[in-house]
Amino acid sequence: MFMTTSERILGEGDRRRSFAAATGCTAIAGMAMGITWPLLALVLDRQGVSEFLIGLSSASQSFAVFIAAPLAPRLLRRLGLSGCVLAGIGSVVLTMLLLPTFPNVIAWFPIRFLLGVGATTLFIATQTWVNAIAAEDSRGRTIGLFGLLWSAGFAAGPLVIRVTGIEGWPPFLAAIALVAAAMAPLLGARGLVPEMPARQMPQLGRFFVRLPAAIYAALLLGAVDYVLDAFLPIYGLHAGMSEADAVMLLSVLLAGVTLAQLPAGWLSDRVDRQLLLFLMALAAAMLSFALPLAAATLWSAYLVVAALGAALGAIWTISVVLLGAHYRGTELAGAFAATGMLHGIGMITGPVLAGAAAAAWSPAVIPLAVGLCCVMYLPVTLIRSR
Repeated sequence: MFMTTSERILGEGDRRRSFAAATGCTAIAGMAMGITWPLLALVLDRQGVSEFLIGLSSASQSFAVFIAAPLAPRLLRRLGLSGCVLAGIGSVVLTMLLLPTFPNVIAWFPIRFLLGVGATTLFIATQTWVNAIAAEDSRGRTIGLFGLLWSAGFAAGPLVIRVTGIEGWPPFLAAIALVAAAMAPLLGARGLVPEMPARQMPQLGRFFVRLPAAIYAALLLGAVDYVLDAFLPIYGLHAGMSEADAVMLLSVLLAGVTLAQLPAGWLSDRVDRQLLLFLMALAAAMLSFALPLAAATLWSAYLVVAALGAALGAIWTISVVLLGAHYRGTELAGAFAATGMLHGIGMITGPVLAGAAAAAWSPAVIPLAVGLCCVMYLPVTLIRSR
């Protein structure tokens, strides 16, 4: 491992200001992305576009991770962290301007792909930035706060749609203004952005075997998160809940994910991190298997789903802390590129397989599928770094 010059000379006050700039930028951008995902689906639905095409349109944005993730470390070496963040923000703003200019589902395929490239680049750059300035004795709390602000920003995004509606330019202009505002924190971070050392990054494939407990957490979360996003309300309806109560399951899950970030980070500074990953994956599996029993009453279903969200949120935080403790500079960006690709694989294959299982049997298999994914990840948490 190695440290950049910036990491060695930043004092505690400078670290705080640098962290505030990185997280401020991320939280604002997260809110904008929280607007975009539901907004585009709602606009296409109002146009009479089929659910199949709406799903393909969303997938075009998700597929961007397979291009953006491998390119991000090279961009970081060439442009530096601040340059990469600005490039990500600029590309997101440009593509958001194009969306209402060409309000057509076919035109949106390449536009949403480019939007995904910019958003992925931005997120990898800010993750690398925060991990680069985190002190080792408080790395968990730093990453936990970063995750909390990103999750809160993303969750707050849909609230903006309630103000702007989905007609015409207003919701897009609100999202564009938020993304543009994300550049403001960078102006106060002059001289506080860590430098990327000019060191050749190892081949991307090597990251898949170096620290499997942290790397393959992304595959698990990509699959499980998107299965729950797509099918948890449907499962609630199948369990006899009203439509409003079934939709609330997803809000409760996201609340659990958000609220877990700081406690998980605090714990990861004090106990063995891979043991924590094992315990959180075990808890997620047991909670998933318990959901069919808990669904008998609404309050118990909400309690189990909130706890499941907390366990999954903790897995993300702890895995990012582990990566930051083992890698620096462009190697850290490479590790995030590897996790980004695995997350993309999970988010595409998970819902497809879960949907096929639900169609073959019933939506009752959804929590069982989530639990099995967590069980399959358990042995990986026991493999130590190579």
